[in-house]
Amino acid sequence: MAMVACAIALYWYGSALYQRLTWEWYWAHNIQGFVGYGAHEDKFSPDGTRIAVAFRDQCKVLDLASGKERSRLGQYTGQGVSDFSSDGKIISRIPHHMSGRQQAYLWNASDGQMLGSLDAPENMSVEDCCPSFSPDGKRVVGACADGLVIWDSLNLKCLGQVKVAWPKDAWLAGLLSWNPATQELAVVDADGRLLKIDPHQDTAEPLFAKQEEAIKAARWSPDGTRLVAVYREDGSVAVWDAQAGTVVASIPEKDVLYADFSPDGKEVVTGRKRTDVVRTGRWAPPVWDRSTRIWDATSGDLVRNLPTTGIVTLSPDWSFRVETGPEGLRVARSDGSKSCHFPAWFDGHGSSCVFARDNSYLASVNGSGRVAIWRRHDPARSWIECLTGHKFWMSVLALTGLAWAVSGFRTKEDPAPA
Repeated sequence: MAMVACAIALYWYGSALYQRLTWEWYWAHNIQGFVGYGAHEDKFSPDGTRIAVAFRDQCKVLDLASGKERSRLGQYTGQGVSDFSSDGKIISRIPHHMSGRQQAYLWNASDGQMLGSLDAPENMSVEDCCPSFSPDGKRVVGACADGLVIWDSLNLKCLGQVKVAWPKDAWLAGLLSWNPATQELAVVDADGRLLKIDPHQDTAEPLFAKQEEAIKAARWSPDGTRLVAVYREDGSVAVWDAQAGTVVASIPEKDVLYADFSPDGKEVVTGRKRTDVVRTGRWAPPVWDRSTRIWDATSGDLVRNLPTTGIVTLSPDWSFRVETGPEGLRVARSDGSKSCHFPAWFDGHGSSCVFARDNSYLASVNGSGRVAIWRRHDPARSWIECLTGHKFWMSVLALTGLAWAVSGFRTKEDPAPA
C-alpha cells in the first residue's frame, strides 16, 4: 500500500516539477471556488495586477502575483462591477430603479472600503448604464441611453452631460475610445460619425470633417496621433491621421470584428470571422471562429497571419498570445515558435484573460468562477525556485519512500539463508 501511495505521489509531483522546468509556462495557482458556481462578473485592473470578481452579494479582489485575496468590497449588495481604474478604484454599474436615486458606487480595491457614490442626473435615462474610467482614472463616463454623463472621480461631482444618439442594439461601452496621450474621448454615433467629446462645453463635434463612410468602431494609437477605424458597411479597416483628418493606410480585410494598434503603434491587429472552421469537439458559438492578422500601420501590408480559432488576447509587448476556445486555453509566442495547452479542466467558455505587464504571469477566470494563474518559466531562477518549492521536496520524499518500500518488499520476499 505504501509503495502505491509513493508511486502516485511521485507521478503527481514529479510531472508538475518536470513541467515547471521544461515548459515555458507552468501552472502556479489554481483558486477553485474563488466565487461560487453560477453567473458572475469580473474586471481586471489595467496594469494586470488584480482582478475583481463579483458573485451575488459579494465582490472579492484577488492579487494575481501572489494568488491571495486582497480585499472584499464593503457594502456591496450585487450592484455589478462596471470598471477598474488605473489608480486602484472599482466602480459599479448604475442599477435601474423605478423610484429613488440612481447611483454608481466606488470602492478602494486595496482595502475594500467604499469611497462614495456618483448620482445620476434625474433627466437622464440610465437603464443598464456601465460607467468607465478615463485612462488616468480622474474622470468617469457613463454611457446611457440619452448620451454621456461625465463625473470627476476625485470629488464625485458631475461635470456635465452630452447628448449622443447611439446606434440601435449596440454595446454602448464599445463605442467609446479614450486617447491615452491627451485623455480625450471619441465616440461613434447612430450615423457612424466619429465625434469628439468636450465635457466642459457639453458638446459632441465631428472629429473628421471629411468622413464619408460610416464607422462602427475606432481605437486610438498609443501616441494619440492616429485612429484605426472599422467601417460599418463591409467591415473594412483604415488608419486615420487624427490631426489632418485623412486616411493614411487602408487595410485589405473585410468583415473585421475588432482592430487595434500594437504597443509601439507600428502595427495593427485585426480579428474576423472564419468560414473554414469545423468544430469537432465541444460546441461553441460562431464568435469563437476567429482569424487574427497583423498589418503594417503605415503601408497596410500584411505582416503575419495567425490562424486562430478562438478569442485572442495579446501580451502587453505582443510577444505572446493566449487563445480562448471551446476546448480550453492555449498560450503561444506570437511568431508561432512555441505553444502549450492549458489543462482541459480550465474550460474556455466565458473565460477572460490578462498578462502581467512584464509577461511574468498570465491569469484567467472561467465561467465557473475558478481563477487560474500561470507563471512564465525563468531559466535564470528555475533551479532556485525548484529547490525552494514544495514540489521538489515532495518528489524527493516520494522517491525515497518508494525506494524504501521496494527494498523492504524485496527483503521480505528473499528466502532466509540456510
